[in-house]
Amino acid sequence: MSGAAAWTGRGAPTVAFASANTFSWLFSNPFEEESDFTPSQQRVPRVEDGRPLFVDEANGHILTKAQLRRDALSLASSLQSLHGLDPYDLQSLPPSPNCHRPEVAPVVLIQLPNCLPFPSLLLGTLAASLTATLVSPALASKEIGWILQTARPRVIITSTTCLPAMEAAIRSQKDRLFFDSVTVYTVDVAGETYPSPVPIAEKQEKEKGREKNKDKDKETKNSWRRLLTASRHHVSTPGRFDPATRAALILWSSGTSGRSKGVLLSHQSLNFSVTSLWHDADFYLRKRQRWLGFVPFFHVYGLLNLLLLAIPTGSTVYTLPAFKLETVLAAIPRLQITYLVLAPPVAVALAKSPIVEPYAKRDSRGRNRFSSVIAGVTGGAPLGHDIIAQVFARLGFRIRMGYGLTEAGNVACQPGLSEKDMQAQRDDSGQPHWGVEVMIATHVPGERGLVPAEIGEPGEVLTRSPGLMMTYMPVGGLFSTEQLSGPSPTAEALTPHGWLRTGDVGTINLDGSIRLTDRIKELIKVRGFQVPPAEIEAVICSSDEVADAGVAAVYDAERATEWPRAFVVAAVRTQTHSELKALAYRLRDLVEAHTARYKRLRGGIVFVDQIPKSPSGKILRRMMKEGQVTGVEFQVYEPTGAPSKL
Repeated sequence: MSGAAAWTGRGAPTVAFASANTFSWLFSNPFEEESDFTPSQQRVPRVEDGRPLFVDEANGHILTKAQLRRDALSLASSLQSLHGLDPYDLQSLPPSPNCHRPEVAPVVLIQLPNCLPFPSLLLGTLAASLTATLVSPALASKEIGWILQTARPRVIITSTTCLPAMEAAIRSQKDRLFFDSVTVYTVDVAGETYPSPVPIAEKQEKEKGREKNKDKDKETKNSWRRLLTASRHHVSTPGRFDPATRAALILWSSGTSGRSKGVLLSHQSLNFSVTSLWHDADFYLRKRQRWLGFVPFFHVYGLLNLLLLAIPTGSTVYTLPAFKLETVLAAIPRLQITYLVLAPPVAVALAKSPIVEPYAKRDSRGRNRFSSVIAGVTGGAPLGHDIIAQVFARLGFRIRMGYGLTEAGNVACQPGLSEKDMQAQRDDSGQPHWGVEVMIATHVPGERGLVPAEIGEPGEVLTRSPGLMMTYMPVGGLFSTEQLSGPSPTAEALTPHGWLRTGDVGTINLDGSIRLTDRIKELIKVRGFQVPPAEIEAVICSSDEVADAGVAAVYDAERATEWPRAFVVAAVRTQTHSELKALAYRLRDLVEAHTARYKRLRGGIVFVDQIPKSPSGKILRRMMKEGQVTGVEFQVYEPTGAPSKL
């Protein structure tokens, strides 16, 4: 085929599509009227104040649109008045190809699992025109310490469970003068319910009582609830600023190949990403959307697809602090969930776990306990077509592949809901979202550098849109004298014309469908050939005898090459050594039957309890490659390369 491999999603963003503070925009009913970015079929009736937007799945407590907005404004006022956080006390960062003057306001750090306080605290920070940074509760103190050093938050809100690690991270900081002034608030996620609205007179009486009580214990003083009542005034309207240059969020890249990088997203970036998502939301068949919120809100995937998108669409998100398959299975029919936002490991469980079977049984009308689900989407990591087909056959709904990055938000998604659509889009990651450009580029030595590849030719995936990050956090962190030293991660990621180099390898066809093959840094170099681990993983996971799998490189110094090594979670965990050995040889034969000779598992097969993954579902191949994952190992080839025998 001829022609450059570049593609733009349907339509083009207008310059005025969302020029506002993200808080104001989300609550402005932006999809109520048909517009350039809201097709007629995507119009959403005005979201009434009493609409439940977030519901605690465990106890049924409801957070309505009105209470969410009111509480966010109360929190905004407290952050500004109680802690003196001035939204115009800005640090300007060096310009990037995507932003002429990135600006960071005082930073508020939020480290929570999914819970009702999360949206209130995040939106309160945005309403105050401050910058929020979202941090995984799973991080160790050393990892948190790196984020503290880089982002230098003025206020920290963490869970009571995470408090010890956070306190250790604070103690490790060299700048004691700064971090001694930081206030830490806690949320007791498991032990408290979200506070109900309190009448003004009653609220004032309670405040007087609190002022008299000087002997409150430290835990009560540090409860996040104080921020709801500490200020007597509300921030009625968020301050004015340029939404294209003001940092709304600092998110953290997954760090699969090193330390996490701070990704600065502007208010414009968030507004565009939510708009682009909804423009293409062909699952909007039932006007009352009900979603399960177990994908983490601190990750860009859950943040955009669940937390932020729920507000302008009036959708209800049932929050779960962590994924438990049994809880999710019981909740779907009870709550009549309409759309599932999934990570790849959840899709694998739906396809293979035996505890799903009772929910898959159909009644006389052909309905099962998943019949309310119109479709699902998965992202964050590749997922083999066989898994998607198994879920469709078992449960009756299609999981669509999506593609996105922390630095770019949602880039692409497969359209359509039917089995025919599913088969036609086998193994691709969808078409670019509205207003998103995608290009496949190859590297040409010399001055030309990256140039567009031909249609169907593999290369690096580049993307460009108003949803891209402004820049990375500077080396050394905010206000650091070290920030100009070392190579600029932003210059490495963004081309002079504003394209983001994703680090993913893929192709694009004539209708704009993107097919990802692997990560540039994760390709296994076998005697000059490049082997994508995800391809071998998909073959292995197609076996009913496998619950999960990951593939990484192992280096053979004698032959000066890398070999693929498979790490496998067996579907039946109680097998003997001889049974596992027999399974290893069956998997060897399976890979041989479906891949080229140089992709064979000459690095061996290791049976493990679990595959290491990030919260978004990305396989942490570095851990497998560095020997941090161990199990029962079998060499299924002789040193000569010939298949070994049982």
